[in-house]
Amino acid sequence: MATVRDIVEAVDRLAPFRLAQGWDNVGLLLGDAAWPVRRVLVSLDVTETVCDEAERLEADCLLAHHPFLFKDVSRVTAETRAGRLALRLAAGQRAVIAAHTNLDAAQGGLCDLLAERAGLTDISPLRAEPLERTYKVVVFVPAADLEAVRLAAFDAGAGRIGAYSECSFAAEGEGTFFAGEGTSPAVGAKGDRSAVPEHRLEIVAAETRVGAVVAAIGRAHSYETPAIDVYPLKGLPAQHPAEGEAGLGRVGRLKKPKTAGQLADDIKRALGLAGVQVAGERSARVERVAVNTGSGSGLVEAVRAAGCQAYLAGELKYHEAQSLAAEGIAVILGGHYETERVPLEDWTPRLAEAVDVEVRLSESERGTLRSK
Repeated sequence: MATVRDIVEAVDRLAPFRLAQGWDNVGLLLGDAAWPVRRVLVSLDVTETVCDEAERLEADCLLAHHPFLFKDVSRVTAETRAGRLALRLAAGQRAVIAAHTNLDAAQGGLCDLLAERAGLTDISPLRAEPLERTYKVVVFVPAADLEAVRLAAFDAGAGRIGAYSECSFAAEGEGTFFAGEGTSPAVGAKGDRSAVPEHRLEIVAAETRVGAVVAAIGRAHSYETPAIDVYPLKGLPAQHPAEGEAGLGRVGRLKKPKTAGQLADDIKRALGLAGVQVAGERSARVERVAVNTGSGSGLVEAVRAAGCQAYLAGELKYHEAQSLAAEGIAVILGGHYETERVPLEDWTPRLAEAVDVEVRLSESERGTLRSK
């Protein structure tokens, strides 16, 4: 029988948790990874209504887009709403997994699906994010070992920057060491301080490859105990070109230019809405469009930099919408719930294909939040 761990791993494959923003709280929030799972209930939020539905359906696991527990939670008691929900779910042995900004950013995630609903093509991230944290591995090697160590690191997956591979840097210098009792130095003499010419070799590696790279360097190195340093890096592009489609928001082009008003009407129909909010000239010509699920704040500068004529989001701060509209960029707001819920409906079948259990999308949440 499938377990909670199986569901967590499937979600991680579809929407890697490492893509989540630093402030977010994703992954397994409640429960035991070893608990058995027969049915998963997918929702935007963990609410009393969703808990009722989970009990009625006998769902063993909830997958929520919005985390109901955040990092600043210091106690779980019946005195808070989140605490009451957590205690109720735990008593029924129901696990909760959150897939939030990682699901927004992932390839085939909510932002991609919203962009497709909006009729965009040539879709790419509005602000690209690397799929894996990148590290720099530094090792000091004698000249005779340099090429062997470099090739071993490459073979282990190091040295990839964007579309380039076998990237490295080496600089000459002098290393010193004192070989004490019990050592067998490859160069120099035991009992003496030695100074030997060495190269400082630097190579980048994705987080999942660092262990293999360090091990490969150790095997190829002639020293008993080679000096190896590992540093985390920020701002380096994604490790593989095919993986560069992850990131915040999306930008794309319409198959044919439209007016902002026509685009707003199309989005209204695509999301099944009675209406959308529009800021800017409805007669303005639109071809390049940015989208983001839920809140669109935080990506306004990226929208400007991408040369868009329209920005679709769930919600936006008043002055941000006003500023964009004044610059000739139409703003179309479809609602926080709707711009996340509709793509989530499109994504849920993908999860169902990835796990060997029944997966259902919450119906009670939909009826509750959409009724007037």
